[in-house]
Amino acid sequence: MRRYSLWLMLGVLSGFLWGCNNYLYDVGARGAITDSLSAGIIFPLACTAVNDMSAAIFLLFVNGLRGVLRSVHTLLNRSGAFLCLAALLGGPLGQLSYCLGILWAGPTYALALSALYPVIGCVLARFFLHQQINVRMACGIALAVAGAIITGFTTLETAAPLILPGMICAFIAALCWGSEIVLAVHGMSNIEPDLAITLRESISGTVLLLMTVAFFSGGGAIHALFAVPAALGTLMIAGVIAGISYFLWYAVNRAIGCARGMATNATYIIWGVVLQWGMGGSEVSGQILLGCALVFVGVLLVSLYPQEGSMAS
Repeated sequence: MRRYSLWLMLGVLSGFLWGCNNYLYDVGARGAITDSLSAGIIFPLACTAVNDMSAAIFLLFVNGLRGVLRSVHTLLNRSGAFLCLAALLGGPLGQLSYCLGILWAGPTYALALSALYPVIGCVLARFFLHQQINVRMACGIALAVAGAIITGFTTLETAAPLILPGMICAFIAALCWGSEIVLAVHGMSNIEPDLAITLRESISGTVLLLMTVAFFSGGGAIHALFAVPAALGTLMIAGVIAGISYFLWYAVNRAIGCARGMATNATYIIWGVVLQWGMGGSEVSGQILLGCALVFVGVLLVSLYPQEGSMAS
């Protein structure tokens, strides 16, 4: 019971840190943006590259000191291939789609649409990992997703100018992340989470940086970031926090199953709203409070201590 409770707390902590990353990413990106960079894919791509490269460098440094990287040879097998595929889906494709959603549709709406990923992940985990989802857990996931959508719902009159492309990008991110965690859990059958997440962030950060510089001629966007040290520093801090959050996310999903792991991580909706209100000065409406309450109840239903033998296999 104590061990299970600890994993739940770590899952909620991963959600809190992801909410912090969302807030800091938005602050950093908007702090460096100019009229010439306000549209298009290059600037979000550069910001995302800084975010994931910062996470990768931090994880490589910490796990290098811990000696984790000595077992890198264990990645040269089928499990490692699954982790590489998960990294490409969740990183370059999923992360960029999500960041485009933040910049085009706004952070709250991007949070809400991307929160559909637990449904996608649970369905895939049921069929490919044979993890059980009972009626209570299914109801909890549905409530959490409904709360996320309610939290981020914006009328067309008050929506951002690029709301529809931003919504599409946020949903693509949900598809990528739901697929990523199932592939990652499968790959972590004989690979430790700290090594797995280091591989994930290293692949993601490297690919994003190469895409920015080599394929999209993003030198101007990179220069714009370096020209505003405060914005660059904020993005780098956001990346370090993202690395810790992702490590916890991988470890929790491996330990207690995708349904519970993703449900506890989905509390980033609540943390994101709290940070936007407490530090960003955003108003908290009754609609947002209702949405957050549904997320909380949904996570509670999914996370109730399982009966003997009902843990995900």
